[in-house]
Amino acid sequence: MNFKPIAGIDVGKFFSEIAILSPSNKVVARMKINHDSYTDVKRAIELLKKVEKDFGSRPSIVMESTGHYHKILSHSLCKFGYEVSIINPIQTDSIKNIGIRKVKNDKIDAQKIALLHRFQELETTNIPNEDIECLKSLCRQYYKLSDELTAYKNRLISIVDQLMLNFKDVFPDICSKTAIAVLEEYPTPTTIIKADKDKLVSIIKGNSRKSLEWATAKYELLVLKAKEFEHLSVNNTANVTMLTVYISMVKNLQDSLTKIVKAIHQLIDNDLSKDVPVISPTLELLQSIPGIGFLTAATIIAEIGDFSAFSKPKKLVAYFGIDPSVMQSGEFTGTRNKMSKRGSRLLRRVLYTTALANIRTKRNSEPCNPVLMDFYERKSQSKPKKVALGAVMHKLVYIIFAVLRDKKPFELRTPEEHAKMLTRKHTAA
Repeated sequence: MNFKPIAGIDVGKFFSEIAILSPSNKVVARMKINHDSYTDVKRAIELLKKVEKDFGSRPSIVMESTGHYHKILSHSLCKFGYEVSIINPIQTDSIKNIGIRKVKNDKIDAQKIALLHRFQELETTNIPNEDIECLKSLCRQYYKLSDELTAYKNRLISIVDQLMLNFKDVFPDICSKTAIAVLEEYPTPTTIIKADKDKLVSIIKGNSRKSLEWATAKYELLVLKAKEFEHLSVNNTANVTMLTVYISMVKNLQDSLTKIVKAIHQLIDNDLSKDVPVISPTLELLQSIPGIGFLTAATIIAEIGDFSAFSKPKKLVAYFGIDPSVMQSGEFTGTRNKMSKRGSRLLRRVLYTTALANIRTKRNSEPCNPVLMDFYERKSQSKPKKVALGAVMHKLVYIIFAVLRDKKPFELRTPEEHAKMLTRKHTAA
């Protein structure tokens, strides 16, 4: 049992409530901390110091992970040398019914958070590395904007379909640079038909960077398709206006994604120039694994953070959220259990795409990862394909763990070769 005083903090957007419990679980102090007031933070520090003096032990501090609102206060407390536990809202939800009366407010929630720490002995969170935190923020924003870009591309395609459904017969990728340049100048079949040939050919040639012959052929095909669809086109003011709006949004989001990727590269370059680089060595190790590129590796590093927190592969599997849920009560044991999905959603996303990359073939028909592809094919014979893919994801997490633990690049080995290597090591030992 933890007999230290504990400070529970319920985090809000503009302020937080702190409740400090004595070793006997009595509330000895409460306080409201405004997030924009350094004076309030110093008063909270003085209160924690007074409790430490009264009970002869430094209080443990625990707060709920509440969006980005907890970060200012947690960083301030860490700078003053206090250990802070950041806990998942799922954990705090488990203690909401500790009292019989139906009472919920910030002061009570702060007390319950402190009690949760007392009962469950939660581990403290290390002070995050600033570069890792920066990388995490950049990677998360990249995927958020990427999802927005996909949504606007779909909306753009829906408008183009109404204006000229057979436009994709000329430009299969409607969101390509050339297609967007054409649509910006000539949004309807009528404007395409009336367009100056030399100007339209020049737009196609300049944006595609291909030959004049190719651009002329595209122009002729485009005019032909425009004439075919001219009388079917829904070229009203709304569609033409929204086409312009969606093109603008797509271009802005593409530019934003480019800026984020440049910022990530700059962050890596700055880390590489340091005496003791933190990100760069791990990035190279992860990129040695088939299917993991620069951005995927950066995302894994950002989301995992301090790898020393994972003592065994199963903990990393659980952090990815691909560990099986458990359904057991009395003599009943569930056998149709799904992934828990309690870990990082972004980690599962990049892990899924990495698994798909490992079970496909290259252009020369050679498998990208023959070992995992063979494993997937054997699993698929007795299991549904999604279950087999989940097994591949599980294998990949074990590979990531081994690479980061041993600090050695990935080596492709068959299960038989790996077993022989382990036997030789045990024999030598």
